[in-house]
Amino acid sequence: MHPAVKLIVGLIIAIIGIYWYVADFVGTNPVVSWMGYSALAALKQVFIGVFGLFLLFVGLIIAWIEYEDLKWEMKEKKVVAAKPVARRRK
Repeated sequence: MHPAVKLIVGLIIAIIGIYWYVADFVGTNPVVSWMGYSALAALKQVFIGVFGLFLLFVGLIIAWIEYEDLKWEMKEKKVVAAKPVARRRK
């Protein structure tokens, strides 16, 4: 698929996402009658429920990145220590 088509599809999806939450204020939200509550209330409920998982995964990702960085530094120190020093010829 051409990148321009992907860009247009992405923008359309973003506009639909914005409408999902703005429609409550405009007054033309069919979701309220379908779900029984507003999209903003649902977003708030999901945010409250997912926030702990978000913190857990962000913390694990940061720890993983730092672990890999420490591993890389230890590997570099071993390579530098094992490298023989070149002597000059006389």
